[in-house]
This record gives sequence, structure tokens and C-alpha cells, in this order.
Amino acid sequence: MAANSSLASSPYAAATRGSALLDASSRGRILFTGPDHLDFLHRMSTNGIAGSAVGRGLETVFCDSRGRIVQVADLSRTAEEETTAFVEDAPELLAWLERYRFSERMEWADITGATGQIELLGPAAAEASRSALDAVPEESAATLPPDGLGLWGMRRRMGGRSTLRLWGPRSGIEECRRLLATEAAELDAGTWEILRVEWGLPAAGRELTVDHNPWEAGLGDAVDLDKGCYIGQEVVARLDTYRKVKQHLVGLCPDREIRSGAQVEAGGRPVGLVTSSVSSPRLGPLALAYVRTPHCRPGTLLSVDGTAAAVSALPFDPERRDGTGR
Repeated sequence: MAANSSLASSPYAAATRGSALLDASSRGRILFTGPDHLDFLHRMSTNGIAGSAVGRGLETVFCDSRGRIVQVADLSRTAEEETTAFVEDAPELLAWLERYRFSERMEWADITGATGQIELLGPAAAEASRSALDAVPEESAATLPPDGLGLWGMRRRMGGRSTLRLWGPRSGIEECRRLLATEAAELDAGTWEILRVEWGLPAAGRELTVDHNPWEAGLGDAVDLDKGCYIGQEVVARLDTYRKVKQHLVGLCPDREIRSGAQVEAGGRPVGLVTSSVSSPRLGPLALAYVRTPHCRPGTLLSVDGTAAAVSALPFDPERRDGTGR
């Protein structure tokens, strides 16, 4: 089946059955360079970054001294002394990092304005990339044809799904969008929000705030428990060692659409808070919520504004809407 066969349908259908393009150029991008930049990032965040190979991509969390989330970053190693960080707010993170910078042989630059970013989603994303760009990004970050666009690309996982990330100069990204126009439908913000919730992806300002730690947000894969010190390390390690994580990000399947910010209750007592809420074309009303640990088991029935809501594992399973097969 051709990669563009679903373009006549909705952007949601394209992202779930064909291929879709998300323009993520508004997200922050920081270029770190210099012989000490990896050691700096290693001692400033949760993951094991020192010695990571060129081409590797990994997620890491910058925490404050309480082990709370400052920002989450996707790192792509593009050269021996060069790493691109994909973040929510580049100026904010750089201002925070500046407080901890001393005599390291490194530089950083906010390249958000000079670059663009595309995420290719859907089961036919690789086919769309091959057809339009004559290339399919691999697991490692690498430059992509067509020659002259100056683009980088890599395959990554989002919500358990394989996606393709492309980034580079604004002019190259615009040309890339033009080439992909007949192969992938462009996603609007509303459709992306539905997919984000379906896939259980926490978002800055919603699920990723200084009110929460990496364990609560489901970011355990971004935490290396065997590495040395970083800001907030003692708190993050202690929460895991002594099983002190009081709440977790879970999915909710309510009987009707509920509002973000609503209180989650069990037996009339508050046990959590809704952080995101959507209505999915496939799955109906869905929400993300932080819920107290004793009430996080999939299938647990809770209440939100008088509406029954079943806890679901993340990402949501289209075949098992409430996480129990019901």
C-alpha cells in the first residue's frame, strides 16, 4: 500500500494507519560542543551520558536539588565533540545550567531559531521517508540525503512506537516538508494532543513540572542508578531504594469527557489530579493523571467529577481500553 494512501482521510487516520508529519520546530534545540561537554551533561542530569557513542540518542532529566523535574531532554550525539539536545525551553534551561558552569572546555548555543524539526509518525513513516527523501533514518543520528539540505535524522521510540526525527537548517526543513507533502499528512495541534495522550507521553507544563520527580512521570528509562552524582541524585536514588514514590502518571478511561485539573477520587477521598484530557476518535474519552500509588493498578475504578474512570496502563491499548481487557 502506498505511503500516501491515507492522505484523503483525517490527520488522525494518517498518524495511526499511514504516515503523518508533525512540525516540532517550536521546540527548543541546543548544540553542545567541546571536549568537556559530555562530562558536564553527565554530572548535570540523570542518565549515563559520559562515554556515549557518536550517533547514539538517549533521554535524560535535569532535576533540582529536591529531585524534581526542571526539564527533560532528548540528546543526539552527532559528532565526537558535539551533541544536540531537544528540550522544551532552551533559554530557560541554559540560564539554569549557567549557574553550574565553571571552567569546562565547552560551548553551547541556542539553535532553535536557526533550525527546524520534523517528527514523522505512523506505520508508513519509513516508507514515506524513503519515497520522498530517498532515505530512512536509522537508530543512529546521521546526515541524510538529498545533498545540500544539511539535515540530520534518526529513528526513535515515542509511546512504544517507532518514529523518525529530522532536523537541521530552517531552509532544509522547509524543503523537506515540501518533498513529504504528497506522502505524509500534516498534524494539527489538536490531533497531536490526542495522540500524545493515547501514547502516554508526558508534556512540559502538564505532566513535566517541578511538582514531580522522574519516577512519578514514568521516566525510569532516563535514570541511570549506577552513575555518580548529579543534582538531585540522592533524592532520586532514595525514592527508588526505599519505594517512596507516592504517585504515578497513569491513564484514565472515564465514562465521559473530563476536564484537566479535575480531582481524582477513591471512595470520596482525593487521590490524584487530571493533567490532560482528550476525546479520541478510536478510544473515546481519555485522560492522563497523577494518582496515588495504592490506586494505580490497571482496572481500578476511580471517580472524577462524579464520573467513573478506570485506571489504564500507558500507552493506552486500543484493544484493551481500560487496561484490563474490558
